[in-house]
Amino acid sequence: MAGTVAMSLRRVWALTLFFGVLGALLLSADRAAADGEGEDSPPQIVGGSLTPSYLPSSGGNVQIQAEIVDDVGVHMTTAQVYGSDGSYQAIQLYEGFSNNYFGTIEVPANYSDSAMSYSVEVQAYDTYNAWVNTTIGEVQVEGQPQFDEAPWISYTEMNPTVLPAEGGTVTIAAEAGDNRGLSAVFAAVTGPGGSYTEVGLNGVSSSRFEGTFTAPANSGTLGAEYVVEVVVQDDIGQEARTTAGIITVEAPPPVPSTGVLEIWPGERSFGSVAVGKEAQRKIFVRNLPQPGAEPVSATARVFGSGTLAFSLLGAAPEGIHFTLKPGEKRAFTVAFKPTAAGQQSGYFQIVRDDGTQTELMVPLSGRATPSKK
Repeated sequence: MAGTVAMSLRRVWALTLFFGVLGALLLSADRAAADGEGEDSPPQIVGGSLTPSYLPSSGGNVQIQAEIVDDVGVHMTTAQVYGSDGSYQAIQLYEGFSNNYFGTIEVPANYSDSAMSYSVEVQAYDTYNAWVNTTIGEVQVEGQPQFDEAPWISYTEMNPTVLPAEGGTVTIAAEAGDNRGLSAVFAAVTGPGGSYTEVGLNGVSSSRFEGTFTAPANSGTLGAEYVVEVVVQDDIGQEARTTAGIITVEAPPPVPSTGVLEIWPGERSFGSVAVGKEAQRKIFVRNLPQPGAEPVSATARVFGSGTLAFSLLGAAPEGIHFTLKPGEKRAFTVAFKPTAAGQQSGYFQIVRDDGTQTELMVPLSGRATPSKK
């Protein structure tokens, strides 16, 4: 009887222990299942942006934005910033609105002449420390502009500078350069009436530039002038200018007049004149009165080896311009005032505007004697 009872007690104890262990195992499994419910993947970085992504050499602030989702919850987000110069910084990102996280990079000034870049990597951790990382972009900081002298022009040339009335082509050349680089070389041509033309000058060597300007025909009564200025610009907009000269397109010759000039006397001698003294003589010019004659325009001047001794009274350096109607006459006064002893000679000449009667000249002569003391 006692043995039977003892065996029954041992069976009860064994069963109790079995079911106790089984219950503990089941409870542990239930708790483990409850603790891990829904956590089956790390966070996801859906997108990101850097604003702005380009900065001047002075640097500035850049906003980081990242959209991050997780099936349970994001615990922490950071941005790892790696500079092309080897620098590094970590920035905490904070949720601004649902699933969007923000932070700010304070980008320093770039004092080098080369561009700098900053790569931004976003890292996200969930509540179970699962994590993900991805690069969302790069910030570029331009190089510091280095000291740059203005460009230079050392030489200009134009050929030809005088064209016939029909116009023609002129070659414009310049020697120019810059310590960094030229972005533009051209000739600015200002013509009659304020007309303006830019002529590109192309490089023919490292410092020589050439281009051509085609001047139109001149139908006016006066020469047409074109002022040429060479302009060079460097890669940061600095400029140098210099005047290359003036292109002249001659006026077409006037229609020859039917008028005929005569000049007299055939020669003029001043005789002997003491050095420092002056003698004067008259020379006459007339437009012959004949049927169908027209006015004649011309210029009177004095030239020759004795030019310093002979002069035309009232004349400008280019002479005296005048017009005679048919039958009109004009007298010109020539003076002889020698500065050194000896025989002196020269010519009084009439030059018609229409280019005809090229032989209208009067020989001048005089003998200078030593002055009496």
